[in-house]
Amino acid sequence: MAKVGRPPKISEIDMPELVRKFSDYIDENDIPIIQGFCWRNGISKNYLYDRQEFSELLKKAIAKKEEALELKALAGEVNSTMAIFSLKQLGWKDKEAKIVFVDPKTLTDKELKEMIDNGS
Repeated sequence: MAKVGRPPKISEIDMPELVRKFSDYIDENDIPIIQGFCWRNGISKNYLYDRQEFSELLKKAIAKKEEALELKALAGEVNSTMAIFSLKQLGWKDKEAKIVFVDPKTLTDKELKEMIDNGS
């Protein structure tokens, strides 16, 4: 199936330059925003994700962004709601806590001992 839409303006000859620009962008920005780089360079985010040349740089950008957001949120340097939103876009999830109330009278001695041993 052919890809739909206008082909990117980047030729194979220009690819090393775009890779260098993306690497520089990651290094120069405390919190690299992939969509911002794409917009500034006239390419789509999918274009970066579809190209093998950007695979390691994307991982680097995401790791740097995660670290910066977490550290800045903990230090109160960024809006915590926005940091949480951004981290969730990168795959972070809230941990759900489940509280289960059990009547100890309904448990066997073995089940009760297991719960005590496991700190449940």
